[in-house]
This record gives sequence, C-alpha cells and structure tokens, in this order.
Amino acid sequence: MEMLDDFIEQQRQIYPFSDEAAQLFLSELEDVPFRKGDYLVREGDHDSYVWFVLNGLVRAFVERETRDVTLWFASAGELLNSSYRKTAAYNIEMIEDTVLLRIHTDRMEALCEQSLGLCNYLRKLQDNYLREYENYFINDSWNDARAQYETLMKDHPDLFQRVSLKHIASYLQITPQSLSRIRSSFK
Repeated sequence: MEMLDDFIEQQRQIYPFSDEAAQLFLSELEDVPFRKGDYLVREGDHDSYVWFVLNGLVRAFVERETRDVTLWFASAGELLNSSYRKTAAYNIEMIEDTVLLRIHTDRMEALCEQSLGLCNYLRKLQDNYLREYENYFINDSWNDARAQYETLMKDHPDLFQRVSLKHIASYLQITPQSLSRIRSSFK
C-alpha cells in the first residue's frame, strides 16, 4: 500500500487532485508484474491501456536498419503510454523486474467525466510530457553525444547504476566504444 501512496503523491505533484479523486483513480488501477526482459508491447501491437510504472525501470526503443535505438527510460511514477495510437510505435521492455499499473482507456475517459480533478491531472500530465519532448528536441537533441551524456549524468545519475551501457549508448545513438571513450574522459 505504501508504494501506491507514493505513486499518488508523485501524481499530485503534477496536479493536486482530491483524496476522493485519488481513491476513484486507485480503484480502477490494476497492478501487473513483469520480469526483467519482458515486453509490454512491441511495435505494431494493439494496446487499449494507459500504463504507469509503480516500481522498476523500463525503456522504449525502436529497431531500425538492424540498430536498436533507445528512445527513453521510465521509472516509478512515470507514464508509459496513453494509448493515443491504435498501434504501438515502439517496443517497451522491462530493464528490471517491474510492476506496472494499468487502466483501460475507456475507464480513464469515464473517470475524467466523473472527476474534474482527474481530468485536469491528465491534461497537466500530457502537457508535462509534451514540454519534456519539446525541450529535448529543441535543446538536447542538437548536442553532441558528450554533452548529452553530461546532461544524462546530471539529470538521471541513477540510470548509470540501473541500465546497461549498451542501452545508454543506444539512447545517445553512439557505439558502446564511443560511450567508453566519453566515460573515460570524465574520470
């Protein structure tokens, strides 16, 4: 129960919905455990759920021209997808043993009709992710791999203990050997 309380408190940082809205939201969420290496979805799969990370770590990636490109990582409290697409545009893989929370998109829409607080929360959640993506594409994606590595170290130092170097290299879109050279220059 403590993890669910922590989850709700994380979500309230986005928008401070009421205790009643929190209970309504929690009553609809289902926890689903996954093992390290499991996939939630693969490119082209259909999925009708909104997913959140309760605990653990996941990554999204695409495979292009025999290359694995990591798009993002998500950990406790973060949204994985909001089912705005009919088919998955990327793969979602568990990096650690992970527990996800899910709610069917129809139920989420019904909750938004029932609770203005949850509706505002979902709107703010989407807005936050849009701002994150905009920031990445406007500011970070233009940087060289060394600068992106430095930003990743500053903003998410825990990833370097939890994620394999090949996935970090994939995220930076460089080879593991290039990542090794960058890392050694920071020592």
